Amino acid sequence: MKILKNKKGFTLIELLAVVIILGVIMTIAIPNIVSTLDKNKRDSFIKDAKRAVTSAEYTIRSDTKYEWPDSHTALVFKLSSLKNLDIEVSSFDTYYSLDDSFVVVTNEPITGGADSEIMYYVHLVSCTDRKCENLDDDSVSSNRGINLTKASNLDTSGRYDLVVKGDEVIIDYLRDTTGYYQGIKTALAQEMKNNSITNVIVY
Repeated sequence: MKILKNKKGFTLIELLAVVIILGVIMTIAIPNIVSTLDKNKRDSFIKDAKRAVTSAEYTIRSDTKYEWPDSHTALVFKLSSLKNLDIEVSSFDTYYSLDDSFVVVTNEPITGGADSEIMYYVHLVSCTDRKCENLDDDSVSSNRGINLTKASNLDTSGRYDLVVKGDEVIIDYLRDTTGYYQGIKTALAQEMKNNSITNVIVY
């Protein structure tokens, strides 16, 4: 007696249904995965900016050659002059510029009183080359940065928007040959409640 085996496989319609379902799943999943990865990269970038601020505070507190600024002075610490800071490559696989990135220390009056408080601002730049000198379109589009912003903004709900890219990254703040650093003063004026900075000292 012969036993008949069912050799029936998937029909074309069944295969098409599986492909369509997989396509829908991938359409939903891939953007979410990409978005999560990008957010993680920006989060790491922000953490490096916070580390730079912490290092600037440590540098000025631990070395007597630095004096706290008065209300008219902004101290600018390049990343290359900071102590206990070891960051080289960003989460976007770009190099941090140690000479174009910096932390600003100011002494600002507290609203409604005679007291003042020390405030920190950070400007973090990363490029495809260590000195941010490659101006090719492909290289510039890979730039990442946090343009000069108050350190407290790094903890706000809109912190991810602080990480900009391409030609939005400002790399010329410290390339001011006049020594007047008007770009830094203008950026600080937008961030500070009481802008009275007339002197910028760069270390």
